[in-house]
Amino acid sequence: MVKKNRTVQIFSCLTFSLVATIVSSCSIPSRHAKAFDSKQALKSALIDSLEPKTKKIVSERNVSRSLATLIESRDPAISEIDLQWVGRKEIDPMNFDNVVRSNAVIRTNWLQKWYQSEGSGTSLILLKRTRKDRFINEIGETLPVTAVVKATEKSLKILLYDLLDPKNDQSEVPEIARDYTAPINYITRRTKLIPRILAIINANRYMNRIGLHRMNPYDPNKIPVILIHGFKANPRAWINLINQLQADPEIRNRYQFWTFSYPTGLPLLYSAMRLRKELQQMQKKYDPAGLNPNLQEIVLVGHSMGGILSRLMISQNNEELPPWLPSPINNSLLSNNAKNLATDMFFFKPQKYIGRVIFIATPHRGIKIASLKISRMINSIIRIPIEIQNSLLSGLRLNPDIPVEEETALMKLKSIDNVNPSSYLIHSMQLEPISPRVPFHSIIGIGKFGRKKPLNKTTDLVVSYESAHIEGAKSELTVEAWHNLHKYNKTITEVGEILKQHKK
Repeated sequence: MVKKNRTVQIFSCLTFSLVATIVSSCSIPSRHAKAFDSKQALKSALIDSLEPKTKKIVSERNVSRSLATLIESRDPAISEIDLQWVGRKEIDPMNFDNVVRSNAVIRTNWLQKWYQSEGSGTSLILLKRTRKDRFINEIGETLPVTAVVKATEKSLKILLYDLLDPKNDQSEVPEIARDYTAPINYITRRTKLIPRILAIINANRYMNRIGLHRMNPYDPNKIPVILIHGFKANPRAWINLINQLQADPEIRNRYQFWTFSYPTGLPLLYSAMRLRKELQQMQKKYDPAGLNPNLQEIVLVGHSMGGILSRLMISQNNEELPPWLPSPINNSLLSNNAKNLATDMFFFKPQKYIGRVIFIATPHRGIKIASLKISRMINSIIRIPIEIQNSLLSGLRLNPDIPVEEETALMKLKSIDNVNPSSYLIHSMQLEPISPRVPFHSIIGIGKFGRKKPLNKTTDLVVSYESAHIEGAKSELTVEAWHNLHKYNKTITEVGEILKQHKK
């Protein structure tokens, strides 16, 4: 009986520990600041926030609620409170929807450094939700700001500082409080990202989530940096890099960070096509005349499979088609959808607006483990979206003389087979010239003990040095790390140094 009770106790403890771990790792949404329901309450709260006896947390709540009242009302006559925007003219704080206190953002399980500094004012996050902009995810975009309350004999005034405005950098306005990490944590934890595993097996469920997204309001004065994740990953893989680099004033003042999200079970040429179209849509929306130099110098940073997508943005295809496509591609029996998809996937040129590419653990010559039996088994359960199947395999059905079965062709479309060293994609990449106009860099993992081996014998357990090395790179850095080296400080520092030299 005693033994049974002890077993129950142990089981209960383990259950409690598991539940506690799950709860602590979850991001419980922070409540938005609640607007005041009257002018008098608003004015009283601001006066109270200035009182020396008022506790800091109470003062910050009063300020955040006051700002929420002004923004959510959309009525400049709501009170005598003057809201003075100290930021970029392209941004109107009244276009945002909600206010969140930075110190209310949950920090549970945040393993990265939190970049903040003390000073006057209240650190806040402005949040905008809109579905009209294709480049904003369902959570919205955020902007770190600091609200400073000033009182005169006649009125109260809120000075709202835009922390991403170079004119408000610490060297220019040193006295205000700042929090650069809270918005990153807030939005990444709440964004409904493409699942890492399920999106490999059944990409069809997540096709509507493919896209290019920004975290902050678009800034025409900053160069976009596009971060492209690898296999079995999503944009959350870049949290540490964004957090560290955006904390650097030189980088923060010159660059804006975007992420590309895609199900990693898709054919790589299809994912590359979607990235290409997203970048073209970005150009069409923000620089249709091609006059903004910042949008003509976009930097791509790709990890692993994302590096292959990046390479395909600056390459010219060799006009060699896989054997399951009809030749010529304009076969009159093919549907327009099949023709257009095949043309977009297999015929491409370097995108002129790409100014630099950084490859991180990129398998330019494929991954040997992709040819193993276990990899082929995983590849076999990946489901290609019906639209892609019907379009690309229709050519095969119309050409019975081609000695390739549909099942074989279907297997060759899948992403794991794509990175097999003997695959069509890897073979064609060796023949596709990279634009000589675009400088590129390599950051390569050589394993934790790689320094003890010749470089050509090293690997990050997924990609070998021989596969990641590419001739013509402007720089090459080897990192003693496994395949997740994009999260390492040494890698992030190198990316930062490259960005600082880009178009300086």
